[in-house]
Amino acid sequence: MSKEYNDKTFTEDFEGFALSKRRRAREAALVILYQVSFGSNEEQAVEYTLNSLNLSQDSAAFARQLVQNARALEKVSDKFIAAHSRDWDFDRLFNIDVAILRLALSELSSSTPFNIVINEAVELAKKFGDNASPAFVNAVLDAVNQKT
Repeated sequence: MSKEYNDKTFTEDFEGFALSKRRRAREAALVILYQVSFGSNEEQAVEYTLNSLNLSQDSAAFARQLVQNARALEKVSDKFIAAHSRDWDFDRLFNIDVAILRLALSELSSSTPFNIVINEAVELAKKFGDNASPAFVNAVLDAVNQKT
């Protein structure tokens, strides 16, 4: 049985598909950033992770760009994270939470709307962090919104 599409339905399906491809790229970038936080070679981590996840060329390129941006802005991001991590020393934060925040903060410098960046970061925190991670990530990123 074929499914008929009007413009609205087709657009909604297409946007969901694009979002899932972008989310997979963000997850790949997060895995790479997490590996690098433990001292893995960035180039090897990128190639191994992208090859093992079988991402499309576009998704792999997006993941690479996210990693490059996050690594380039790491010191600035870390200062911001440390300043907005109430009652926690930066060194005591979970590496996965820091990686999620580095990824999100770097993506804020792109054309991706703030609400998408924060939503994606919280979803990554739900999937990869512990029970407190989504609220922590949301609070730190909300501080960005308060500054703008």
